[in-house]
Amino acid sequence: MTKKEHIADRSVLFSVFKLLQYKKIRKAGLFCAGTALRDFFGLQYKQRLLPGKAPVYGVDHPLDEQIPFIPEKVDIYLDFVYFWIRAAAFLMERYGAAAEEAVASFVEAMGRLYSFAAEVYRQGFSTTRRPRYFKKFRFIIIHTFDPHLMCIPSLHVMVVCRAYTNFRAIAEQLGAEDALAPYIDELKRGAQAITESILYVKQHSVNCIPAAFYALSAFDPALFTPEEMEAFSQELFMDASHINPETREALLCYIKTLYYDFMEQKNTEKDWSQVLVNFLETKPLLIPGTKKLAQNSI
Repeated sequence: MTKKEHIADRSVLFSVFKLLQYKKIRKAGLFCAGTALRDFFGLQYKQRLLPGKAPVYGVDHPLDEQIPFIPEKVDIYLDFVYFWIRAAAFLMERYGAAAEEAVASFVEAMGRLYSFAAEVYRQGFSTTRRPRYFKKFRFIIIHTFDPHLMCIPSLHVMVVCRAYTNFRAIAEQLGAEDALAPYIDELKRGAQAITESILYVKQHSVNCIPAAFYALSAFDPALFTPEEMEAFSQELFMDASHINPETREALLCYIKTLYYDFMEQKNTEKDWSQVLVNFLETKPLLIPGTKKLAQNSI
């Protein structure tokens, strides 16, 4: 691929305009935006304004201290929504009406991810220590508007991993897996970069990654299998200029071990979310909760 053919180089505004031309995708987009407002922004700001509605746990891990703070990664970190929008628009530009149903489902699934993750957030919020860094405008925006209460599971990781696996599934459905192979690889590498960035900009803990992988496996077991988790994880943190090999090995070992622990615990729990709530309850309680939030409280 030449540079101009990369999905990452596509205009986000053009991508949105392209998607909105299709009725089914417009409907799915409204659903996605509504669930994000309710189950991501709404829940966090309600907790910020009315603290104590649900407990808040600190989920830092000692391995986090071995990961450098790299402010330059913030642009990658903040790209996670644009990431899947560009991918969806690329499919519509390439395949048009033949892909409308599949892409509408793609967009709708992004909205359902927010509601799915909120099944944990409504029972317990989570946060991490992060540096008060204001030398870049985007960090000013983050510290001003991000309540930083939804670390486990990480929606950043859930969204980008869902994007590349769903894109690949649509390619298979269209009989275009070979033609789209370079783009599938691009999206996978992009998802890995965003997953790494959540630790480099100190917006998450290493705990948040296996929690997100587990949530994805619970959300769609066929699309994000343990084998997919293994293949995706094995290529994380390969830049030795940022993390030494010993730290990388410890990170990957911890991520995989905790993921499989969660998967095993799921076998004895009635609800997938209880596994992560149980995990949160082993962590320091920063703000006690007066009650668990009702499912329809917002």
